[in-house]
Amino acid sequence: MDNFLRFSHVSFFRNGNCILDDISFSVPKAESLVILGRNGAGKTTLINLLFGYLWPTTGSVFVLNEEYGTTALKPIQTKIGIVQPAHQEQLLQKSLTVEEMILTGFYATLGLYNDPTDDDRKKAKERLSLLNLTHKAKQTYSTLSSGEKSKVLLLRALGNGKEILILDEPAAALDVTARFELNESISKIKKENPDLTRILITHRLEEIPKDFSSVLLLKEGKILSYGKKEDVLTAEHLSELYDLNLDVAVNNGQYSTSFK
Repeated sequence: MDNFLRFSHVSFFRNGNCILDDISFSVPKAESLVILGRNGAGKTTLINLLFGYLWPTTGSVFVLNEEYGTTALKPIQTKIGIVQPAHQEQLLQKSLTVEEMILTGFYATLGLYNDPTDDDRKKAKERLSLLNLTHKAKQTYSTLSSGEKSKVLLLRALGNGKEILILDEPAAALDVTARFELNESISKIKKENPDLTRILITHRLEEIPKDFSSVLLLKEGKILSYGKKEDVLTAEHLSELYDLNLDVAVNNGQYSTSFK
């Protein structure tokens, strides 16, 4: 069985309440998975278990072919990049320049406490060039637009040698234009890093980039459906997920819903 990233009968309880109930799924290397569910479905808890922030009450979590609890956690975590704009905005140093913000990703720090090498600075500039942000390198991060910040956090999350990229509601605060540009950036990074495994957490269908191929629907802590995007994002499944009577349309690879 593929243990690159696998949850095996994972349940998680908090204060006697079941947050996740018997979760089992696996994600092969280089796959792009969407975890879609309403607020409170348990999506963020699932991701915290994946990263090792939380421990399952029952069941097993395998990441990078290692089982949590049987091996050192830190070497695994260094291979996982995460974008959590709502959370990171409160923690990251606001006075850093855009280039410095990228550099903190190399060192896995919230501020810039290392003296960057010339090679690291060169890598940071290359990252910014990838998303056409070179002209923003010396600008203070806090002065950027929300869309620009999201792109910088995306580049920061790549760090050095990441194998898994977690995108936790990356477009939640973005307008339509900025969301489109972020999705294009997420896809561009995948093209540059074809072996990168991506996991996107969202509660909005329209936030799913076109090049994500698998979807896991999570409802009230349970898996409602899991598989290929075209098999999962059906009117029947989404109506059950959102407790609404919905139709589903696909336009140029982008999914949307409407009321019947």
